[in-house]
Amino acid sequence: MSTPKHFMKTLAACATALACLPAAAQTTLASTNDWQFEFVPYLWLAGIKSDLKLGPLPGSTLSVSSKNVLEALDFGAMGTLEARKGAWGGMLDVQYVKLGVGNQYAGGLLGGYNVKFEQTIATLAGFYRVVEGPAVAVDLLAGVRYVDAKTNVQITPRPPGFSRYLDESGGAANGIVGVRAIVPVGDKWSLLGYLDVGEGGSSSSWQAIAGASYQYSPTTSLKFGYRYLDYRRDDALLEKVAMGGLYFGAGFRF
Repeated sequence: MSTPKHFMKTLAACATALACLPAAAQTTLASTNDWQFEFVPYLWLAGIKSDLKLGPLPGSTLSVSSKNVLEALDFGAMGTLEARKGAWGGMLDVQYVKLGVGNQYAGGLLGGYNVKFEQTIATLAGFYRVVEGPAVAVDLLAGVRYVDAKTNVQITPRPPGFSRYLDESGGAANGIVGVRAIVPVGDKWSLLGYLDVGEGGSSSSWQAIAGASYQYSPTTSLKFGYRYLDYRRDDALLEKVAMGGLYFGAGFRF
């Protein structure tokens, strides 16, 4: 589903924006003249559905539900770093996942396949706080999101005329705009709403986050919520990827 052009223009007019950061998108750092930082390691239990072009093979859909993502996960690393000085700031969010899925027919007697799938999503963005009040804080964001995918497929038995192994890789960048709103609820809690859209070349994307943050101590907070990302690209290994699920993280300010 491509991002509607008129929606992108409307959002860009009301925000100059960024994307991607479930945890860092919830930071409520005070506006001061000193640099303030927050590092947020997190875990996103996202179900993944990807449409892949596998070289000479027909298109294939790789699907892992959020319920089974830990089963399929071989390795994962996710984190966000945010810096702020006064109303201005920037953030970097990087996540890497390596999944392994496969299927054997009749216990392997009729063959099968094994797929190793690696995906990297990196977002770099700047933001400006346009509203700073006791009831709500609003940031406008702008930046770039890069999505890269690598796939290794092992097929048994080997199809006539094809190799037993197939390796493909590809990536693309999106310029993004977005807006986030942070609503304090009492002394310890705050709520987050976040939306961004992106487009560039032959690719498009959009992302939405709804979450909450609990201020455990002056320097530590706990963050959780739901995040969804949709990415589309023409004429590439990764034609479409949809990711949605709960995330959990901890923020450390310094």
